[in-house]
Amino acid sequence: MLKLFTNFEYTVELTDVVKLFANEVELCDNLGTADVSVVESRITDGYIYKAQCDLQTDIRQFDFTESTDDLQIVRLRKRYAKVALYNVLSAVIGKVMPWGSLTGIRPTKLARQLVKEGGDWQKIFAEPLGVSDSKIKLVSDILTVQGNICNVNSDSADLYVGIPFCVTRCSYCSFTSGELERLKKYVEPYVDALCQDIQSTIKFAKTRGIALRNVYFGGGTPTSLTSEQLDKIMSSIDFTPKEYTVEAGRPDTVTAEKLSVFKKHGVDRISINPQTFNQSVLDVIGRRHTVDDIYCKYGLAKEFGFTINMDFIAGLPTETYDMFCASIDKAIEISPDNVTVHTLALKRGSILKEQSYTSSEQDVSAMVEYAHKRLYENGYVPYYMYRQKYMADNLENVGFCKPNKQCLYNIGIMEETTNILACGTNAISKRIFSADDRIERSANAKDVITYIERNKDYLSRKFELFSR
Repeated sequence: MLKLFTNFEYTVELTDVVKLFANEVELCDNLGTADVSVVESRITDGYIYKAQCDLQTDIRQFDFTESTDDLQIVRLRKRYAKVALYNVLSAVIGKVMPWGSLTGIRPTKLARQLVKEGGDWQKIFAEPLGVSDSKIKLVSDILTVQGNICNVNSDSADLYVGIPFCVTRCSYCSFTSGELERLKKYVEPYVDALCQDIQSTIKFAKTRGIALRNVYFGGGTPTSLTSEQLDKIMSSIDFTPKEYTVEAGRPDTVTAEKLSVFKKHGVDRISINPQTFNQSVLDVIGRRHTVDDIYCKYGLAKEFGFTINMDFIAGLPTETYDMFCASIDKAIEISPDNVTVHTLALKRGSILKEQSYTSSEQDVSAMVEYAHKRLYENGYVPYYMYRQKYMADNLENVGFCKPNKQCLYNIGIMEETTNILACGTNAISKRIFSADDRIERSANAKDVITYIERNKDYLSRKFELFSR
């Protein structure tokens, strides 16, 4: 526990910096009782920040001119206060973070923003932000792969379809999905409501002149539904997507019948997600499928000609460095088109968080480093990245792909450059106002019952967002 004092209004951002070094943070209103402090002082055309912890002090100052807009001033205030706080805590605790003082979830988006403002993003990442050379290279490689894909088109949108059911709940999962057996009486009503949602959304898009581009089925686990239910939902989509992705996810839910339905409706990308190739770890995290299931369903999906992604998580309970490395090697051996390397994030609502699990005894950084190295060596390139709070070793999630196999939907949603029209529970529609440099959102109900009962209300909110 660290006690933080500040007269700076962006306490959430400062608290996130402290959480890089401490499990808990307490805000206090008395400088004399604080372990660490950040004090902001206004000068004529700028701000000064003084951070102090024990005998360590760091002072940062930035100046602005008449051409500096209000939004940029807000960003700079947050940036320099966080840098000062990070520097004193890093010095006192003796720990350097790979992403330095960065706590945001989209480093690549920040890099683009800095370029737009006329700055050298790599120099700013290095100093004052304190980002390591390896992470700067990672960002640079991703930006190169993305190229011009991230250009915003305000007249287009991607369609997201949420399936909130899973056959079992994995111990690391914090999604608001529910186990199928427990919610089985709501499945058919949900499918009906979702079909209405999709049909109404597509009709609205056509009326408004919004070109629907990509379709993405997420969850939960979409393949926890029957082939008949999936066919009914997909039949509601009456346009041909540029890219059509379904998170099959759990190998134990994948069947030839469901893959045939996908092929019938034009799906071209799916996920077969092992998370690990170690059976003992699969058992511990509640996956309830075998390693053989992974190989079997991957081979089946390849017969249908899908582009396939595989997910892996560094930091899972009982998985050692050697075990994780063996999983990455096995993935490379069977050669999926995409490999996503996640770092375990302990979020509220997950079983692991409730059990107070910690990955502190594992060298998660070394796991991630090995995965990246091996993927690079075997022709994969990183094409998107995002970060989350409470990630082991303050790391990141990175999607790797073979050349020209990147998922366009993933890039658009992670870089926040694509409008999203979202259908289903816990689905969030998102509209990009690029001229104003802002994003507005409309969220559906998080639970199945409320979504079914109030589907029309959520449709109205979504349509209102895209009617302004």
